[in-house]
Amino acid sequence: MQKTWRGYRERKIFLKKKESQIIIASAWRSWRAREEYRILKRRKLVDWAVRVIQRHFIRWKRKKFLLQLAEELSICSDSPINRDWPHCPSRLAETSLLLRRMHHKWRCHKYRMKFDQTARNRMREKVTASLIFKDRKSSYPRSVSHPFLGDYVRLRQNVQWKKICIETNDQYVVFADIINKITRSSGKFAPILFVLSTSAMLILDQRTLQIKYRVPAAEIYRLSLSPYIDDVAVFHVRATSPSCESGSEGGPGCLFQSEMAIKKGDFVFQTGHVIEIVTKLFLVIQNAVGKPPQVNITTE
Repeated sequence: MQKTWRGYRERKIFLKKKESQIIIASAWRSWRAREEYRILKRRKLVDWAVRVIQRHFIRWKRKKFLLQLAEELSICSDSPINRDWPHCPSRLAETSLLLRRMHHKWRCHKYRMKFDQTARNRMREKVTASLIFKDRKSSYPRSVSHPFLGDYVRLRQNVQWKKICIETNDQYVVFADIINKITRSSGKFAPILFVLSTSAMLILDQRTLQIKYRVPAAEIYRLSLSPYIDDVAVFHVRATSPSCESGSEGGPGCLFQSEMAIKKGDFVFQTGHVIEIVTKLFLVIQNAVGKPPQVNITTE
């Protein structure tokens, strides 16, 4: 009887403990699930709040940067060579770089719009000179600050030239100056009047304005210079170029092809405006032929 009673009592206690453990475990698991859900929900709300705050903060920083940029640029110079640019946050470095490029293009466009047609042509010549000579010829940097005048001897106002240009169809003078022609036989300098029109290169006597040679622009295929600080340029003419020499049967401004004209070959000039004369001849040939001539800058 004692054994049966003790077994009954212990079993009853065990079943009660088991039921209590199940209730406690179920309640703990429910609490843990609710707590994890609450933590996840709070974490989600925090992440959402962080994104909202961050988005509004970035927009505020962008707006502040743009307003500050507009305020600082309004007092800066509009010159295209002005390199001043306000400091920007690291996150807006790429945006600042794009805005800087756009602003520079806008300043250049605004600067160009002030030009008349003559100034635009001069700027085009300066840009062409930069493409040809920059980092290639040592004498180029000192020519940048000097404008290209073109007609240094006022040939366009000369009455005698006006009569000659009608015969040769060279009314518009691109370049005119007294330069030195280097003779191939002795290497001496011979002063001549060099004239470049929109269609040809002319060599005239500086006193009488008599045309010695007239070479069409399409017949000049190469321009050669050295990379040093010198004023020498070589203009290469095609072997069958129809040059004109004074005293011929055709008279001044004629175009004929003879044995003497073929033997003349290339022209070697020395002038203080070598950058300008090569640039202008480059553009004249490009307009006449449709493609630019070869510019050979080498030590030989």
